[in-house]
Amino acid sequence: MRNISAWHFALIVTAMFAAETVCAQSPSIQFPRTGSIGTAPLTTTTPPAAGSPYGNPVPTYGGTGPISGTTVPGSAGAPIYTPPSGYAPAPPATLGTPYSFDPYSTAPGVPNPWNTAPATSGGFSTAPSAGGFSPPASPFSTPAPGTYGAPATGSPYISPGAYPSQSSNSLFPSGIWGSNPNAQPYDYNQMLKLTKEVRLTHTYLGNGSDPTDVNINDTYAAVTLAFPNFFGSGQPLYISPTFGIHLWDGPHSLPADLPPNAYSAFLDTQYATDPNQQLGAELGFRIGVYSDFQTANSHSLRIQGLGLGTLKITPTMKLKIGAMYIDRNDIKILPAGGILWQPSPQVRFDFFFPQPKLASYLSTVNNKEVWWYVAGEYGGGAWTIQRTSGVSDRIDINDIRVSIGLESIGDGFNAFGEIGYVFNRQVVYVVSPGDSFNPANTFVVRAGFSF
Repeated sequence: MRNISAWHFALIVTAMFAAETVCAQSPSIQFPRTGSIGTAPLTTTTPPAAGSPYGNPVPTYGGTGPISGTTVPGSAGAPIYTPPSGYAPAPPATLGTPYSFDPYSTAPGVPNPWNTAPATSGGFSTAPSAGGFSPPASPFSTPAPGTYGAPATGSPYISPGAYPSQSSNSLFPSGIWGSNPNAQPYDYNQMLKLTKEVRLTHTYLGNGSDPTDVNINDTYAAVTLAFPNFFGSGQPLYISPTFGIHLWDGPHSLPADLPPNAYSAFLDTQYATDPNQQLGAELGFRIGVYSDFQTANSHSLRIQGLGLGTLKITPTMKLKIGAMYIDRNDIKILPAGGILWQPSPQVRFDFFFPQPKLASYLSTVNNKEVWWYVAGEYGGGAWTIQRTSGVSDRIDINDIRVSIGLESIGDGFNAFGEIGYVFNRQVVYVVSPGDSFNPANTFVVRAGFSF
């Protein structure tokens, strides 16, 4: 009996365990993913309200894409958006013919969008002229390449009418002297208008402690008279009376000696033919007395001169060749000549021996041109003097000078100033040649004015 009860208990436990396992394996309750709670899943999609831009089915992916032939479920292949009824898209804009306009045309009648007549209801009272407009003139279009306009009046480097030159095959194409129909007879009533320039210049050569050093101060005063149309040639003759005083200090501790001062008084004349002609000449003549006024003899009177022939090679280049007679005791005559080149009105290169000068325009101050220059010259002079022993002698002071300076050019008052270096200095005695000596190299300062 006890065994039967145990058996019954075992069956009951087994049955309960089996029932629990069956319950654990039964399906759980699933809520639908669409639709309302407690209803079966929907198999169709209810379209939204009419008129919604999203009311049409999803379009079909079809055609030529990589997913061709596939359709989103529930789609009928219609467009995703249907325009409202009565809507018609505007046609694309059509571009007209481009407006033809040449801003640089000067021909009349050329369309100009900025030069149309204003409305009659207002605007400008006068209608602009019809047609195009002229562009501003180019500053580089005239004069023609290779030519230059007339230089500023008053430049001593380029006289009016002398640059650019006009070609000619003869020295006097219209005749000689008075036969020139353009030449005017000399008017002697112009005698009161002869004065062209008054000049004052001073030159200082420094010295040092060397026994051979000589300190020099030279001062010149001059006035230039101009005789226009000299002998009917159409060119002026310049005459310049000049007076100079020379102050000498040195040498020291040498047998040689110099008087404390000497003087130069001379008359200078200059004449040049028409610079526009292919062939020409430049002439100069000077006569004067050079002495310390303690010794005056025939050697005190000196005559100097310049003679140059000129040939115009190009409109901007001239060849000059000739000689300069300086009448010094050591050297009487020097070859002279060179090339004058004026590539523009603002530049002048005068490669002329023995007085070269290279000048260029720098600026304009008020009505004055300011030029800078580099120049060289064979300086010095010759005088008759009286030695401290009472013996009369003749001396040369020779040197070579190189300087750089500034000068103003124009009507009225003008001035210049320069500084340079002096070398190859000599003091040569004629009567006592053994007393000759060579001063040390030094500096030079020179300045002056004219009006």
